Amino acid sequence: MHFVLLAEHSADVCPMSNATTKDLLLQTAPEIPGIAQRNGVTIVAGPFVNREHVVVAVVEADRAESVDQFLVEARLAQWNSVRILPSLTMEEGMKQIVETKTVF
Repeated sequence: MHFVLLAEHSADVCPMSNATTKDLLLQTAPEIPGIAQRNGVTIVAGPFVNREHVVVAVVEADRAESVDQFLVEARLAQWNSVRILPSLTMEEGMKQIVETKTVF
């Protein structure tokens, strides 16, 4: 299953302005692909960063718990509020729409 990760942080802990967070990110960023692999998580897209202090990534894993453990080990949850959105590809979503009985 795909998961869209939305990690949001405040300006005061942003690696662009906070030396502690910057050091943490510089230390852990090179390890993130290995941490993902170790937890059964494939990074499909991203991480993408922007000036809104939001990091967006799309990952794939068999279990949400694997994604959660990846976030903990990557230490992203220490300086971000992370939303994990289980998601489908457009094709999978369209198949569900076709197969689902409508309410109205």
